[in-house]
Amino acid sequence: MLSERVQRLKERAMADGGAARGTPGYRAYARLLACTRYGAETWGQRRAFMLKALAETAPISITGDELLVGEHLFCEGTPQLDSSGWNDAARSQLDTTDFDECTKQQIADFLKTEDQQKSAPFAAVDARSAETFAEGWEKGLYWANGVTQNHSVRDFSKVIRIGFGGIRDEVRQCVRSCDIADPDFARKMAFWRAAEAVCDAGGILGRRCAETAETMAKECDDPQRKRELIEIAKVCRRVPEHGARTLHEAVQALWFTHVLTCAEDGINANSIGRLDQYLYPYYKCDVDAGALDYEGAVGLMAELACKLYRDYDVQQICLAGQTPDGADAANDLTYAVLDATERLGFIRCISVRLHSGSPRKLLRQSARMLLHGGGVPFFFLDEAVVPALESFGVSHEHALDYAPIGCVEITIPGKAAPHPVSAALNAAKCLELALFDGMDPRTGEQLGPRTGTLEDHATFNDFVAAYKQQVEHVARLIVHCCNRGQLVQVEREPLPLYSTLTDDCIARGRDVHDGGALYNYHSIMLYGVPNVADSLVAVKKVVYDDSFVSAGDLLEALRTSFDGNEPLRQELLRQPKYGNDQAEADALAAEAATHFCDCLRQFRAPFGGFYAVHLFTFVWHISHGKLTGATPDGRRAGEPLAYSLSPQQGRDTTSLTAMLNSLARIPHHKAAAGSSAIIELDQSSFHGETGEKLLADIIRSGIDMGIGQMQFNVTAAERLVKAQEDPEHYGNVQVRVSGYSSKFSLLSKEMQDHIIARTKHRE
Repeated sequence: MLSERVQRLKERAMADGGAARGTPGYRAYARLLACTRYGAETWGQRRAFMLKALAETAPISITGDELLVGEHLFCEGTPQLDSSGWNDAARSQLDTTDFDECTKQQIADFLKTEDQQKSAPFAAVDARSAETFAEGWEKGLYWANGVTQNHSVRDFSKVIRIGFGGIRDEVRQCVRSCDIADPDFARKMAFWRAAEAVCDAGGILGRRCAETAETMAKECDDPQRKRELIEIAKVCRRVPEHGARTLHEAVQALWFTHVLTCAEDGINANSIGRLDQYLYPYYKCDVDAGALDYEGAVGLMAELACKLYRDYDVQQICLAGQTPDGADAANDLTYAVLDATERLGFIRCISVRLHSGSPRKLLRQSARMLLHGGGVPFFFLDEAVVPALESFGVSHEHALDYAPIGCVEITIPGKAAPHPVSAALNAAKCLELALFDGMDPRTGEQLGPRTGTLEDHATFNDFVAAYKQQVEHVARLIVHCCNRGQLVQVEREPLPLYSTLTDDCIARGRDVHDGGALYNYHSIMLYGVPNVADSLVAVKKVVYDDSFVSAGDLLEALRTSFDGNEPLRQELLRQPKYGNDQAEADALAAEAATHFCDCLRQFRAPFGGFYAVHLFTFVWHISHGKLTGATPDGRRAGEPLAYSLSPQQGRDTTSLTAMLNSLARIPHHKAAAGSSAIIELDQSSFHGETGEKLLADIIRSGIDMGIGQMQFNVTAAERLVKAQEDPEHYGNVQVRVSGYSSKFSLLSKEMQDHIIARTKHRE
């Protein structure tokens, strides 16, 4: 049960919907101060001093019941410290502040001047490649930009351990030891100045919250709240300037750092990492000293969850996995986070790392939570992810410390610039181009190389080769756009706080996107793989093996989206389908995934970076499905593509075991950026303790089979239909959507229809 205090915090968070009220107008004011008060000269320094000025000037508030304090400093419309269109939103926000008219005009004039400076045509990289990006997106073939916003896991453990004061000392030591004759001296000094400023921001924010709590304590008549405010002040005097000593201090330091992270880079998918691992020493110290018990830790984890709450949440917390020596990492704090999540009962982004030695207790608790609905927690398999990372040169120790970002994107916390979701390729669209000589049959545009139509390929292998040639062509366009995007970001969108909390940026004196991180790579999404597999096996059977239909007639049926050709469509639907443990279809899915993973290995990003693959769609299987014509798997033009590695909705008709066998044939160990699949279960087959044990067994089977990532929806199609028809009475049901969970009633009608259509397995 939740305490009354935490219950009130939960209700308040849910009523707000997690909206970040932020500090409208003060962000623009901080931008002015960065230049006028601190004399920032580089874009990195401007962003760093903006953070410092925000910490100095933004209003501070502490609400009743809180023990963890501090509110977000970012605003809707200006989530990053500066970005395209930011100034228009910032100017409109000035009207909501209590600045006098003279100050408002000064800020507005400054923003206008700064806009002109930032858009000056002196960039090292031109903007013409943006046209390539737009063409790919609008035509449903690919998108790519290479620019990373949010989507990180920063080194929270370092701030908790030594505080921003300790990090500042590290920066100053680098300054003292650097040789002025170093050819990179000027660049390093500019970076270190920015790094010192973000450290200052952390200390200032803590001190101002301490001062606010002290003032409130003096004015408070409630003895209990007065004691709490005095303790809050004590904690905030300590962190995040200095290292934490208690679990309360550690969690407060984490929250302050997350607030600054989101102030710099927005809130979307700036994730928390392996919370149970880096907080456990403080928990154990408190318990050993008799200062805290398990229930106290659950309460603190629940309060942190209330601070993090948003209706749409991808601030992912990752639990369990393995320790640096390969032992099981689950601990009391792992279960405290799960218990807090279960008791709160609202949407949270919680993943669990599994491996062959994961304890039964962890599987059972995870299964019990999944049976409540909402798809939390979801799972990553160490035996797949760790070797995938190692294959790109990540050390074994660092690979064992991986954590997912947001939905399923893999990173090494505090050591990487992963550029997650840097680009995406629609494999089903590439197959369409292979059928029609590189032409989009919907528009008549030539989108890919001329590889011949299906009629031109004498053998099935020739047709497969044409498909791969289309993929390879788009892959080169993607790499070009991503490389360009990264170079643009180096110049105009540095992230000084992210850099300060990423090894080895301080030692190298470089921004995280300017070669400072230990590991630098781009993560590229591949989707439509199940559609490609089903289409390839259908073409093989009906055209090449059985001559059921000629290549020309099949192409004509595809052009018209099977209008007047329903018998042919039914024949295509009768062919083997991925997701049913049918070796031929599964092998083609594995081949398509392997081909793209191997294709990207040949390319390099700036600063020696590499290209890794996400086998993941997010929600673009719907929008890009609309831009993809009919396919030989029997899918009509415009219909959604398959979600990630899950079978095309409604086609996994054999059994849950068969679907898992198909998933297991995918090369998860090659997808270093993460794979994804949602496994739909009919809740009527999973009741009580028996259902909990059964689901735990299913999860264990997934581990044993080597499935890299698993998400579960335990729902009933009938219940979802009711929720769609009568959201007032049934719409509060929570579902796993696409790497995140949501209230069903908040989803679009087309996404609701897609989820309803997914096969609900009984086992």
